Amino acid sequence: MKNLFRVARWEFVTRIKSRSFLFNTFVSPFLFAAVIMLPLFIFNMQPQISTKLIGIIDLSGLHIKDELQRELNRSYRLNNRSSEYMVMTVAVGNSPTYKEMLNKYHEIRNRLDSITTVYNQIKEQRMQYYKNRRIPNRDYVLRSSYEKLQNARDEKELIQIELSRFKTALDSVYKREAQRMADSLLYTDVLNAYLVFQPDFAKTGVVEFHTKNPGDLREIDRFEKILHTIIIKKRILDDQIPRSKIQKWFRPIHIKRYQLLPQGDQEWNFYVQFYGPLIGVFLLFMAIFTAGGYVFSSVLLEKSNRVIEVLLSYVNSSQLMGGKILGLGSLGLVQIFSWIVITALLVASGLLPASKISYLNMQNALYFVIYFSLGFLFYGSIFVTIGSVSASEYDAQQINQLLRTIAIFPVLLSLLVLANPNAPLIRALCYIPFLTPSFMIMRIPLSSVPITFDIYATIILMVVSIIVMIWISGRVFRMSTLMIGKKPTAREIWSWIKIK
Repeated sequence: MKNLFRVARWEFVTRIKSRSFLFNTFVSPFLFAAVIMLPLFIFNMQPQISTKLIGIIDLSGLHIKDELQRELNRSYRLNNRSSEYMVMTVAVGNSPTYKEMLNKYHEIRNRLDSITTVYNQIKEQRMQYYKNRRIPNRDYVLRSSYEKLQNARDEKELIQIELSRFKTALDSVYKREAQRMADSLLYTDVLNAYLVFQPDFAKTGVVEFHTKNPGDLREIDRFEKILHTIIIKKRILDDQIPRSKIQKWFRPIHIKRYQLLPQGDQEWNFYVQFYGPLIGVFLLFMAIFTAGGYVFSSVLLEKSNRVIEVLLSYVNSSQLMGGKILGLGSLGLVQIFSWIVITALLVASGLLPASKISYLNMQNALYFVIYFSLGFLFYGSIFVTIGSVSASEYDAQQINQLLRTIAIFPVLLSLLVLANPNAPLIRALCYIPFLTPSFMIMRIPLSSVPITFDIYATIILMVVSIIVMIWISGRVFRMSTLMIGKKPTAREIWSWIKIK
């Protein structure tokens, strides 16, 4: 036992003085937090330098431009109170193709107006014929006027069909020429974006949003919400509802979210409640794999330098393995307690408002320490096995990378954990030892109901898994420690584990 503590102390003292440990303890946590939070802060806080010009191609005939400009002015302003968005109609008056078709459209429209005038005159004359019974040859006049009326109506219907078809073709040309113009303005950065409203926009509600930066989800969301309001207002107006009532109906609603906790309701903030546990998972991951990485690199380095032969002349293999796990595990605990102290100092200084962050308490800090210890012992025993059976650092790094990928897997499902921390899938994944520490560190602060059973069950599961892994790693470590330059096969490793 004395030799075990000597090995542990040597590993602890050697590593705690290293620059890598100091960097991972006092610099990396802030870098992780900055990597996660800084882009969101910049995205939400960056000021608008100038007004954005938005083009409109309106084929719907609803004259949306003015209404859109009013809604944008009401909702979005720059710091100097000027409009953040300016809406303009994309003009195509200089297009020869469109000009030619527009002239033809006007000709057909004039023909329709002329025949409509003739039709109305004949209709009015017939009304006079019906009223005046003293007209000579009244029956003949009525028949002939009916024929003229019928011919005028047929001609009018044909011209209306022709005008409708030509209007469709004209809209197509207008859209093509307008988009060509808008694309050139977009390409030269005159326009920031442009919107295309199809003729059936009132029915379908579909709008085209053209921009050079389609990944700007905030911009698209803004226009989607405003246009949704505009089209609903127009549909209601079509049903002859007074505009004053519509304004009252569409008065904005602001939702404050509260989470039910054992100590009562607390206002819920997405960034605080989600990114806090996420940063905690990153820190847990970093602590486990920093200390665990020291374990397998220490074993691998001592094997390659033949130092391990000297060490085994003073201590047995069990003492050497146990000393390494104990010493480097203590190093990880120093790292964890350093982060807890830093967090406490930030809370005490007021930089972290503990009253608004419910999970900043000693109970969760204790769980963090517990799951770190369990996770390190589990992964540490695996790292001892990796280091002892690896013939080179390249082989060890491949397996180490696989373990890192598995351990960080919960981050990929973080949104599912946020939506429902107690979902059956999430609970099932918590009972996989490789994932247990990370998932439980996320679930504990996010769950609104006690998960005491899962906490005790996963702790018992991790303890059993650690006992099994330490037993396996002890056998493998003892048999493979002195193997230099030879990588054992899977059959050999299995035979070592099976030895009674």
